[in-house]
Amino acid sequence: MTIRRTDGSTPVSLRPTTDTATPAKAKNVLRVKDGFESVSRTGAAAGAQPTAAAATTQSSTGATAAQPGRLALDSKEAQQAIQASLKHLTPPMTASSLLAANKSGPTLAPRSVERDELGMTHVRLDRMHEGVKVFGEQLISHLGADGKVSSVTGEQNPIPAGLGSQKPKLAPQQAIDIAKKELGGKADKQPSSERVIYQDKEGKYHSAYQVEVTQIAGQEKPKKQNYIIDANTGKVLESFNKIGGWTKSAPAQLQVNGTSSPNVAIPDKGQVQSKINIPDGVTVDKLSVDLNIKHTWSGDLKVTVTSPSGKSAVLQDRKGGSKDDIAGSFDLSEAFKGESAKGEWTITVEDKAARDTGTLNNWSLNITAKETTPPPTDPQNPPTGTADDLSMYSGHVDLKTKKEADGTYSLEDSTRGKGVVTYDANNKPTASGQTKITDNNDKWGEATDPARAKAAVDAHYGAATTYDFYKEILGRDSIDGAGEKLTSYVHVKNNYVNAFWDGEKMSYGDGDGKQSGPLTTLDIAGHEITHGLTERTAGLIYSGESGGLNEAFSDIMGTGVEWFAAQKNPEAKWNWTVGEAAWTPNNGSNEDGLRYMNDPTKDGYSVDNYKNYPKQTEVHGSSGIANNAFYLLVEGGKNRTSGLEVKGGVGMEDGLKIFGRALTTYMTPKTTFAQAREATIKSATDLYGADSTQVQKVKDAWTAVGVN
Repeated sequence: MTIRRTDGSTPVSLRPTTDTATPAKAKNVLRVKDGFESVSRTGAAAGAQPTAAAATTQSSTGATAAQPGRLALDSKEAQQAIQASLKHLTPPMTASSLLAANKSGPTLAPRSVERDELGMTHVRLDRMHEGVKVFGEQLISHLGADGKVSSVTGEQNPIPAGLGSQKPKLAPQQAIDIAKKELGGKADKQPSSERVIYQDKEGKYHSAYQVEVTQIAGQEKPKKQNYIIDANTGKVLESFNKIGGWTKSAPAQLQVNGTSSPNVAIPDKGQVQSKINIPDGVTVDKLSVDLNIKHTWSGDLKVTVTSPSGKSAVLQDRKGGSKDDIAGSFDLSEAFKGESAKGEWTITVEDKAARDTGTLNNWSLNITAKETTPPPTDPQNPPTGTADDLSMYSGHVDLKTKKEADGTYSLEDSTRGKGVVTYDANNKPTASGQTKITDNNDKWGEATDPARAKAAVDAHYGAATTYDFYKEILGRDSIDGAGEKLTSYVHVKNNYVNAFWDGEKMSYGDGDGKQSGPLTTLDIAGHEITHGLTERTAGLIYSGESGGLNEAFSDIMGTGVEWFAAQKNPEAKWNWTVGEAAWTPNNGSNEDGLRYMNDPTKDGYSVDNYKNYPKQTEVHGSSGIANNAFYLLVEGGKNRTSGLEVKGGVGMEDGLKIFGRALTTYMTPKTTFAQAREATIKSATDLYGADSTQVQKVKDAWTAVGVN
């Protein structure tokens, strides 16, 4: 084994994976089952650090252990961990096999080295083949406090010789042209292209290009579209968008309708009733009834509509006359304005004259919801303490800001990592520049403050709270583990119903006031910033099973941020619904959201069990599988589809620590649901011990959602 270093990211030359180990040394060859390899070694067995309490501040040599966090790749500590990992992964070589390995090119490239709070060090390595990166394939070597490898995560399948060394038939620009044609429209910047080795769904490896085309400006659905293009045939092998979004599976309903077609006879000198059940708990602003009654002449019909609360209004009361057919639309807005729509509405048709015949054919309710916004907390009477800034969604908060030279204050926080900053995008289609949002007295959210500052207060609070959540719950210094600056932009585009992480920063739309308000709630901020965390760690590919996990872990950590805030801020609320505070702001319900972690099927789109995954592979819809597994781990309960029960949960903090550690430490770009199960089991074992309740609950939760 040789290490050729010019900088910390230089690939390391190792023996090719197709070489055969000698029988006497077979135990040193990487063997992976379900994405994990554990090697029993004296003093370095898997799970050597079973609990956080067992981790000490001293190493086995008696030296004081370094602080947790990401290590520079060219640091002495990182290089020691890298070399220990490579030695563990590489069987002994003869002079001839070493020469062959060096000629074939490096097979592993160090990507990152991180030390955690348990004293363990984790080396993440990109797999290479004949000097070319293998798309989505990584190995993670896990070292104990003694510096020895305890386990390895990842896979190394054989790759045919020549895929990396042979010159492709297509040039990089030809692959870019194919990608641009596939996307359509104009790219925001020159697309990037990287030569890769790609494994398709059937397991076959291809020489390929990974091309990324960015299209954000002016797009309702911003794109960092990635295409995997066969380097010899030009065929598009896979494509996916690295930017998610906030789109509900069904449009938000401010208009609520119900219809009934009883087709029942109206008894002579009697009455008939029909009912319509409205499930939406909106407040009535306007209400009309469409009615179709056939009836003979010389009739005397009285038609009454009754709300779920028992309030009644007479739609029509006819005294004598000729033909009594009633057909048309009748406005009853004044009678029912302010009523709750939820429940059974009843229409009663009464015939008081003899010798009449008729039929109540059909009727329908058409309700327009009243646009109501929950009243804000009184900005003049904040709670005692330092929380004197008023947010839109979380009540009174304490923002850390910067005093400018002119005496005003801007949303720049230097107390957390390398900073938390929030800027105004000025409604431009792409967030850029550094337009500061300022306040004269550093008391944000006052009635006299500019309206544009409102959403910024929540965005700034959301990013700061997410940073604190990572630090206090996950033991992590920002998304990269080294204090990375968190930058947010508010007022992106106009009436924009979306929020997204673009690889560098957060962009928040203001919503349209009907489908959503400003998308700056705590769980949305935590969700999107966690896409950055995933990008900096596991790198879960945004398609297939790994894409569903990518979305789920953002939902999980976003809900965790909401929960974390509620532990410190009595005005912040949390629940298992995603995006509820911003979604459908005028329907009077704080339960209406985009996804429901306690019952993913409630949105009529998501699945909650792996057996239904083939029916729903879109990443937002399949996220319900892991979302429900997390909910069951935390709270206990039954999975709706399987009926399997987890009896009692481990609580929110333990659940977040387990899933957070699994994401950053044991998951790779191509992790599947089954491998996520193993990652969380390994994480729980590290934290609480192999025989702990937490490990058993993790197993029970995944089993309940059909992942074994």
